[in-house]
This record gives sequence, C-alpha cells and structure tokens, in this order.
Amino acid sequence: MSETEIVLRLNAMGDILLTVPTLRAIAERGIDVNLVIHGRWSQLGEFLPAKVHYYNGTGSLIRLAGQLKKLHARAVFDLQGKLSTIALRSMLNAPITRVYQKRNLSEQLLALRGKYPLRFSDQRPIWQKYAEVCGVNVDNPDASLNLSKDYLAACRKILQELELPEKQFILLHPDASKPGKQIPESLLEALQQGLPLLTAIIGTSTTDLPSGIRALDLRNRFSLYHLPGIISLAAAVISSDSGPMHLARAVGTPLAAIFFQTCPSLGFAPIPADNVMVISEPMPCKPCSLHGQNDECPEGHFACRNIDLPGTVDKIARFLANFI
Repeated sequence: MSETEIVLRLNAMGDILLTVPTLRAIAERGIDVNLVIHGRWSQLGEFLPAKVHYYNGTGSLIRLAGQLKKLHARAVFDLQGKLSTIALRSMLNAPITRVYQKRNLSEQLLALRGKYPLRFSDQRPIWQKYAEVCGVNVDNPDASLNLSKDYLAACRKILQELELPEKQFILLHPDASKPGKQIPESLLEALQQGLPLLTAIIGTSTTDLPSGIRALDLRNRFSLYHLPGIISLAAAVISSDSGPMHLARAVGTPLAAIFFQTCPSLGFAPIPADNVMVISEPMPCKPCSLHGQNDECPEGHFACRNIDLPGTVDKIARFLANFI
C-alpha cells in the first residue's frame, strides 16, 4: 500500500495550477497525492494530477476532515496558510506537517501598509517554493493538465458551433481580479490590428466591449470546465496576470503574459517554457501592490499602464510567429 500525502491549496485558480509540478513530482515517488481545493474550482478537478477533495466553507470542515483522516496521511502540506487550512491541518494531525510562508513579517507589514516598490528577499517563483515545502525537486517542472480525448472532442464541437477553426485564432484575456492587472483598451485595439489571426476575447465580464474592439466576444460563451480545452485548441493566448494566463501555460498553448501594476519578481509569473513570453517593463515604483489592487496610481502617472503600443504588439507578434 502506497504512502499518502495531502496538499492544501484552496484558492486561487493560478495558485492551484502552480502546484501541478509539485503534485506530479510527489506522485513520481510512488506516493498517493491528494489535493484539497475550494469547491468553486471543482470544474477543474478532473484535470489535476491528484485525487481532488473540495472545501465548501466552514460548514464542510468537519466532514472534509473526517474524509481526509481516513487516508492516514503521512504528511500534510499547507500551501495556503489561512484560518481554514490551519484548522484543517490541525484536525488531521499528520506526522509531518509543513506550511508555506509567503513572506517574512516585516515584508508582510510593508505590503499591508501600502509601501512600495515591493522588494522581497526571496524572489523565487511560487512553484519552486511550493515544491520546497513539499520536499520534492522540480528542476524540470511538468505543469501539464490531464485532458482526455473525449473531453477535447467535446471542446472541438464547441469550436465548430462557434465557427472557429482549430489553431486558427488567438485568444485575448484582458480581465483580471484587480484593476491594476487588466489589459488597457488601447492595447487590445492595437493587438487585434497587429496579429496575423482572428482574435477572440475570453473572460467573465458582463460589460459591453468598447466600440473600438472588433474581436470576437467569447466571454461567458462556455463554462470554466471547457476553458482548458478551448485554450488548448487556440493558436496562442495573450493574457493579463490572471488565472487563464496560468491555464494557457498548463495546456501548452503559446502564451504572451503581460504584467502591468504587478511584477514577476513577486513569484507569480507562469512556469517557464520555450513558448511562454513574459512582458513586464521595469520601473522604479513597480510593483506598488501585491495583487494589482491600486485603482489609483500612488505616483499619479500610471506609467506601468502607458506602455509602448507598437513596440509591445511587435514584440508579441514576432514571438508568436515562432509557433503559429
């Protein structure tokens, strides 16, 4: 009977996807790896390389803990470090318990006080830190999701209904959870004019697209469940610093990831690959927030969003020309 280990990483989509190389490395040791995520991400569960369990709020905590206790896990790795996972790991009381520390106390206080630019002592990628907590080596990270042939066939049917030929369109994901991460309208207009293929916008926003955006609007046209497959069938993805950015990397689609207010130095860049390009202009005031939450520039200029449009589009187009 194989040993069992439990990884706790409830949120968010990008953070969950950044655990994939660690999950695969644990499994390669012959260990039965179990992952606990929030129920809001259940539509992604079948694609993850682990046995997935769902947390659905404090009311589910005792029931979930009871299920996990039956696994008799040798180790619990808490990659979240929130009250919910603190309570859960305490209830499991595994022989080995390790906790991911995002940053030291002084750095946390600086971030909470809105001090900037944020300069942390440990600038390693988050996926490397996750692996370290879980005691595995991921020098050659495998970030891939498990997409079955039947699942991809269903996604191809959706493309047929949308009249989109496979690998003949580029997906744009301008949205993000915070305003400082979102792709500006001016860049979207420039991209749709400067790219060689049809562009289509994905996301969950319900606002009307600006009049200057002529890209096909695929927002809310399919579920989160089908998003990995649709992205895998695209020629490329251009995304803000967001969950779909990490999803594009996880399904192997060529990716241009653009960071505005946030910065890869915080560790949340996509896992490196030959077909991944990260664009982040260095600035003395950047990053001014952990998650791009500043809707007003503390310096009064928002230079991080006033990027060189022709230069950026040309850089992306030249990069993607290697793959499409």
